[in-house]
Amino acid sequence: MKAWQPKNRLFGILFLLTGIFAIVGGLYTWGEGSIFEQDELAKVRIPWADTIVTGPLSLVCGYGLMKKKNWAQVLGLATSGIYIFGSVLVFISMIWEGDYPIFLTVPASSGMLIGSGYIVLSLAKSSPIPPSHDH
Repeated sequence: MKAWQPKNRLFGILFLLTGIFAIVGGLYTWGEGSIFEQDELAKVRIPWADTIVTGPLSLVCGYGLMKKKNWAQVLGLATSGIYIFGSVLVFISMIWEGDYPIFLTVPASSGMLIGSGYIVLSLAKSSPIPPSHDH
């Protein structure tokens, strides 16, 4: 894996912005009011996860990518997995419960696109395993 690739600057910015939006959006339960005023678990599950896990991980990952840290590439893959998993949970919750605002498809879709894009580009840029010369 290369120490730094040009795509990392773009994804660094995307991870930083996603982290900020995840924390701020989570604290306000994505438009449903303050997370501290909610009385239903269903309304705070995903916002708490965004506030405690997704947001901070995104900020650390974005910072690491912007500062060209090698560990940030691995953290980017893990964070992308969380984006994809979280997006799927949001989509399932929206379909199953049906009481989520339709505008929640925007952060879930962007999380899915950023996560998938980072994984695909990281795998495409990774060097192949050299063939074995055992005879």
